[in-house]
Amino acid sequence: MSKAMDDPEVLDAYDGAVPPQRQRQFLFANAVYTNAFCYYRMGDMSREEFFGFARSMLSNPLFREYWYATRPHRAALIETSEEAKVGRMVDDLLVQLEEADFDEWWVVREPPSE
Repeated sequence: MSKAMDDPEVLDAYDGAVPPQRQRQFLFANAVYTNAFCYYRMGDMSREEFFGFARSMLSNPLFREYWYATRPHRAALIETSEEAKVGRMVDDLLVQLEEADFDEWWVVREPPSE
């Protein structure tokens, strides 16, 4: 990861469509997301807590940009995998946040049950 942060050409997962500086930011956003997802998978974070984490991260424009840019990556996941299910939950939350007619991101929706 540090090698990719130092030189984005080491791991360009966006086919040149994302500038190097933004790739570094996306790598960090991915690390933060992956860390939370791992805590969720290990049982150290509940679904509700993960939902709250995602809701707060999606309030950040850079994280939303990262989430949109990595949509093709998530499309390759096995549909029934936990990672794909959580990704769809975050996708749904993002749609709801964008459709909300207020700026209070923390009040948007309760986490879905499985």
